[in-house]
Amino acid sequence: MATSESLPPGTSGLPLLGETLPFMKDMFGFIHERTQRHGPVFRSHILGTPTAFISGPEVCDRWLDENQVQREGSFPAPVQKLFGGAGVLPMLDGSAHRTRKQLVMAGFSREALASYLPGLSRTIESYLGRWAGKGEFAVTPELKLLAIEGICGNVLGLGPGPELSQLVSDYGRVILGFTGLPIPVPGTRFHAALQARDRVLAALAAQVKRHQDAGAGASPPDGLTRMLAARAPDGTALTPQQAALELHHVVLAGAIIFAELAALLVELHRHPDVGDRLRAEVGSVAGSGEVTPAQLRQMPYLEQVIMEVKRTCPNVPVSFGKARAPITLGGFTIPAGWNVMMAVGEHNMNRVFTEPAKFDPDRFSPARAEHQKSPHAFAPQGAGTVDKGHKCAGYDYSTVFMELFAVLLMRSYRWQVPAQDLSLDGSLIPPEIRSGLRIRVERA
Repeated sequence: MATSESLPPGTSGLPLLGETLPFMKDMFGFIHERTQRHGPVFRSHILGTPTAFISGPEVCDRWLDENQVQREGSFPAPVQKLFGGAGVLPMLDGSAHRTRKQLVMAGFSREALASYLPGLSRTIESYLGRWAGKGEFAVTPELKLLAIEGICGNVLGLGPGPELSQLVSDYGRVILGFTGLPIPVPGTRFHAALQARDRVLAALAAQVKRHQDAGAGASPPDGLTRMLAARAPDGTALTPQQAALELHHVVLAGAIIFAELAALLVELHRHPDVGDRLRAEVGSVAGSGEVTPAQLRQMPYLEQVIMEVKRTCPNVPVSFGKARAPITLGGFTIPAGWNVMMAVGEHNMNRVFTEPAKFDPDRFSPARAEHQKSPHAFAPQGAGTVDKGHKCAGYDYSTVFMELFAVLLMRSYRWQVPAQDLSLDGSLIPPEIRSGLRIRVERA
C-alpha cells in the first residue's frame, strides 16, 4: 500500500466533495494549473474518487498497459450515464475491446472514408455557400450543426430534415450535461441531458432497425451499414443494442470537430503566412472539381496544418482509466483502485515539441518531425494505435473532415475575423470561443 509520502503531489480538497467543484468549473484550467504546480503526475479527489492525473509521452506505455490500467469501471457514473451505460468501446478492455474496435472501425476504413468524401463535400459546400455574403455572424453554432450533420450523413445516411434537426438539438443538450453538476433533478442541465440521451438512443435504435430491414443494398454503404455487416474472426457481430450505443459514442466523439474547425479559422487568421502557403498548395493540387483521397494525400502542408490544429486545440480534458495494480511513475505510486486520468490537452503540449505553445505546422515537416521524437509525443485523440489501441476510432475521419473543410474554404472563399474576444470558455467541453467567433465570409 502506498504511503502518503509516496503518493503523487496534490491535495484531496474538501471532505466528500474533494476538488469536484473547481474541476467542474474549468476542467482544462484546473489540470493546466496543477500540472504547472506539481508536474506531469499529480493527485486529486474528483466525483467521490481518489484520482491521479498524468500526461506526457513517458507515461503512455503505462497508460496503455492493460495489466496496470483498465477502462472498465473507470468512467465516473454521471459520464457513463450520458454515454448510455457500460459496455461502450472506450469502457472495454482486452479481447472485448479489440473485437469491438474492429467492428466499429469497419465504418472508418480507408475505403469507407473515400466513399464519404462526395457527400461530405456537398454538406460543407452548402454551409460555406450560405455563409458567403451573410455579413458578420457568429460561426460557432453553424460549425456545431455542420459537424453533426456531416457525421450523421456519412455514418447514418441521414440527410437534413426533422429527424436530423431533433438529433442536433438533443446532442447539444447531452454535451452540456458533461459540464453540469450531476444532479438528476428537473430543471438542471444534467437532467435535461439524460432526457435528451434517451431520445437520441431511441432514434439511433430506430436507425439500426431501418438499416437491418433494408439489408446491405445501400450504394455506397454508409458507416452503420458497414458496421452491421462487419464480423470479427470468430464471427462476432454487433448486436442492435451495441450498434446503437456505438453510434451514440461516435456522434458524441465526432461532434467536437466543430471546435477544431473553429481553431482552424482562428489560426489561419492569426498566421496569414500559413494561410498563403496552404492556399497555394490547395490551388496547385485541388483547385477545382471533386476533391479526391489521392489529392488529399498529395498535400503534405495541409496535413501539417491539420495536425498542428489538433495538437493545440483543446477538445476533451481527459481520457479515463483505473489502476488495476499499483503504478509507479516518477518516484510516486498511484494505488490500485484509483482513477487514472490521462490529461489529453496537457499531453500534447509536452516538452518534446519546440516552443509547444506556439502554432507551428512545420514542426510536423519531414525535416523536423518533432512528433516522431517519442512514440507517444502526439496523441490528440487518445494514445496508442487507431486499430488496436485507445486512440479514437474516428481519428482518420476527423482528419479528413478538417482537411476537406480547409480545401473547400481556401480555394473558393476569403474570411475576416473582426476584433473580438477570442479567449476560450474552459467550463465547456470542448471549450468555445467566448464571442461565438464572429466572422465575415465572401466568395474569392
